[in-house]
Amino acid sequence: MGGILSGNMLKLNSNIVSWVGVKMELRIATPKDIAVIQQLRIKMLREVAGDLPGNLPQAIFEYLNTHLQDGSCLCALIGADRNVVGKAMLCIYEVMPDEVNTTGKCATLFSVYTLPQFRGHGYMERLLRFLLEKAKELGVTEVLACAEIKAIPLYKRIGFKLKEQEMYIRL
Repeated sequence: MGGILSGNMLKLNSNIVSWVGVKMELRIATPKDIAVIQQLRIKMLREVAGDLPGNLPQAIFEYLNTHLQDGSCLCALIGADRNVVGKAMLCIYEVMPDEVNTTGKCATLFSVYTLPQFRGHGYMERLLRFLLEKAKELGVTEVLACAEIKAIPLYKRIGFKLKEQEMYIRL
């Protein structure tokens, strides 16, 4: 379910967002979108890391080809005039249910990216809200995210909470 932005009202009957004079379409990606998702992912990683391993494009293609089709990856796209300008993805999985998440259905938000010339107009906030609504429809009850410091205010506006006790180890 997307929406049309009219003033401060979001009508939930369309997948078109109009903001700063540009109409943007929100949609869930299909396997036909793999090439554009792959291109945006590589642009994002180059902005963050610079040089990338030579086998990365193929690894991204294989991941998307498998996980977009089996439903374990949900990708939302935003575009104007049939050009995709941003994306956000969820890796959906199950953990053992507990007292807070009784279904065990979780997701991790990753690969959130907007082309530089489209940043600062609120498109990503609308895309993330759209993606999270789709995840909720699929029964996801908890979403985890890691974010750059500058993106934390956006995530908080959407409803994410910071947890200081999170940890990770790279194996």
